[in-house]
Amino acid sequence: MRTSDEIYHRVRWDARFDPARFVLGLAQRGREPKRVPFTAFTPGGDVPWHRVLFVEADGTPVWDRATGLDVLDSAGHGLVRHERLLRPPFFAPRPVRGEASGTAAAVRVLTWNTLWDRYESHRILTAERRPLLLAALADSGADVIALQEAERPLLDLLEPWTRRGWALLGEPADVDAAGLVLLSRLPVREAGWHALSGHKAVAAVVVETATGPLTVVTTHLTSDHTTGGHDRREGELARIAEGLSGVDGDVVVMGDFNETGERPASALAMTDAWLSARGDETPTFDPTVNPLAAVASLTGRSGRIDRVFLRGPRAASASLHGDTATGGLFPSDHFGLSVELGRSATGEVLDAPPTARTALAWLPPQSAWAPLQEVRRAHDPSFERWPPHVNVLFGFVPEADFESAAGLVSAVLARTAPFTARLGEIRRFEQGTVWQHPGGDGWTALREALERPFPRLAGRAFVPHLTLGKGDFAPRVPTVDVPVGALTLLSRRGDGPMEPRATIALGTGEITWTEPPPRAFPAVDATGVRERLAAALPEAGLHLVGSRAIGCELPDADVDLVATGTLDPAAVAVLPGVTGFRELTDARVPGLRLHLGQTPVDVMIAAPGDTIARSAITDAAALAGRADPALTRRVKAWARARGIDSAPFGSPPGLAWTVLAAVSEGSLADFFGHWAAWDWSAPVALDGVPEATGDAMTILTPTPPVRSCTAQVRPGMADLITEELYRAWELAASPSLLAPPPMHRRHRSWAVLTVSGEENRGRMRGRVNALLAELPPDAHAWPRPFAEDGGVTRYAVGLGRDGVEERVLTSWARGLAGVRAAVVAGGEAPALS
Repeated sequence: MRTSDEIYHRVRWDARFDPARFVLGLAQRGREPKRVPFTAFTPGGDVPWHRVLFVEADGTPVWDRATGLDVLDSAGHGLVRHERLLRPPFFAPRPVRGEASGTAAAVRVLTWNTLWDRYESHRILTAERRPLLLAALADSGADVIALQEAERPLLDLLEPWTRRGWALLGEPADVDAAGLVLLSRLPVREAGWHALSGHKAVAAVVVETATGPLTVVTTHLTSDHTTGGHDRREGELARIAEGLSGVDGDVVVMGDFNETGERPASALAMTDAWLSARGDETPTFDPTVNPLAAVASLTGRSGRIDRVFLRGPRAASASLHGDTATGGLFPSDHFGLSVELGRSATGEVLDAPPTARTALAWLPPQSAWAPLQEVRRAHDPSFERWPPHVNVLFGFVPEADFESAAGLVSAVLARTAPFTARLGEIRRFEQGTVWQHPGGDGWTALREALERPFPRLAGRAFVPHLTLGKGDFAPRVPTVDVPVGALTLLSRRGDGPMEPRATIALGTGEITWTEPPPRAFPAVDATGVRERLAAALPEAGLHLVGSRAIGCELPDADVDLVATGTLDPAAVAVLPGVTGFRELTDARVPGLRLHLGQTPVDVMIAAPGDTIARSAITDAAALAGRADPALTRRVKAWARARGIDSAPFGSPPGLAWTVLAAVSEGSLADFFGHWAAWDWSAPVALDGVPEATGDAMTILTPTPPVRSCTAQVRPGMADLITEELYRAWELAASPSLLAPPPMHRRHRSWAVLTVSGEENRGRMRGRVNALLAELPPDAHAWPRPFAEDGGVTRYAVGLGRDGVEERVLTSWARGLAGVRAAVVAGGEAPALS
């Protein structure tokens, strides 16, 4: 049984769990245990770990000190319902009070510094102002409201809103520390908090909108009342930008930034909503108009210091609130600022949410890399993650939209002439980033032209720069003139680096997709394996079957055997050289799995009268004289490279591809052309013309008992196979034939299946087809694991363009020991091959 602090930190850091769905039971002397929301508990605070008596998830106990209960990992409770956007370590989870269920065709956000009662309270008439503020908030039409300088009395006045369809983020301790409150009448997926310092913080909620999740963030940066306020704001902006770089999708950041000018928008790399919608510098803090502002002002100058910044949506309109007095009194010393979020309605655009996992960038030619990389290796923390580059659009569209995006970029670049950049002048951003200026006249025009087809990325501050590092150093790099002849689409998969996926040429718009090399599978030396086992087990009656019996095996193929005599598994387990021995007792045909030396061996045990197991012997004999080994081997290598070669994962097995190779005639191109044009409602048999079965694809085994070996192939997989056959027909003589498929361009999200233990892995494989029956038609289960470490194996299932809800996976995995299933966004899944 794990300790309470182990359970706490598992929930806190494991992305599978939603901390907001957990409750801790804390011991109280002489009273019933106190139930405390997980997100309100402070580890290492006033409550020691031994006072944590139990942990509940979704109202169900998952850990209990008294009874020894510890089922956190297997109970299926407390799991995230959606991909978490406010991820640790930057964001700590927070609870919200109230249940919001509103909807909005167009979302309106509002930010307002409410003027707390800490200073000059006798002059600012807080008691009289509060009703004006609450009325203005209620009349604003806002869907999400961000307040700064909130205090406990205001929090108490807002509490009734939580019973009128609003959700409220504002723990009393957080409000005391930083004065931040968020209100939403839209459903809240999750909430988070990040402390910038003792009295400055970032509060965030992810809300549901008609176009998907929207992350709304508020903050209140240090003012010039504090010594060194300008420098502190620089550091705060850098921290916020770094934290938001890990948040995918649409983001709104709003609050009191205590600063005019372009620096906040530039530091955050976001669009200034007021400038985008109104184009002027109307102040939100104006001592010349508002007497309350005059009380707090150091200089008497007005300024637009309350801001709304956008990454993704555009500003359809923007308005001020509380900018006129009622009875001579303003609600606050600041005016409120609201923005209605909109979308572009033009046709030639891609209205996709941005993600920090992709970029459209210029990469200097390889000939210029050496001196840049020498400096970056020593000073750039992102050296391993990025190649040397100049971002043109960063926070680009998801990789699942790259094909559409490439077409739009191509149309722009076809009308854009190549130009020359001069890598020479060294500059430094205020936050300490050292960069090289890529001089040239074409950057601004290029950026403006590319913003038009990507409206969610338009309007951001743009400074073309090639980052060299951070810190106090003077890089020595030569000045060189280099051509800007192409832009590159970059993406990051899983924990990997940003890698090129396509280049698009200026002047022509030609698109060149970057294909990863085929995966290399180590060859297996299977010489004499059957003979050695047969000599050691003379009563077993071992027959070589499968691809090695036919002569069309791939280099790493297992040795497949059928035992038709007497076979004692215990005798096999103790044979010299046998490792990894396991009995397959729950398979359709019982058998053994083992390694003899380095050679993997599968043995089916044919019971008397078991015609299915024995047909593997006759199938191999029938195909050995009909299938051209060289052609069959190339077909199977192609099917494996494209991930369509595994019956447990919903695609045709190797036997099916061997039958197709035996039936077809001619070259490899003839094979692909013939079956690409095939009507899959017609069954395929080695001999004869069988009757239709009604399945999406029917390929029959060669010998009795004749049966379909493709009943698991669903209509969506049959369509994918046809698409792959047509592609292969065109590329039959090309090295690209065996390139892995563009899975990250086909699937917006993924199911990641994590399996502990070899035995559980076998059971999971036996249930994948049941999962596929619950998924969209364009789902594709990749048949090989993408990670294996310490007995834990991870598989990925592409969920197509639409994806599924987490509950589908949770329901499927329930009852499968040692198996976890979670939905992750497209970029979260690593490269597959």
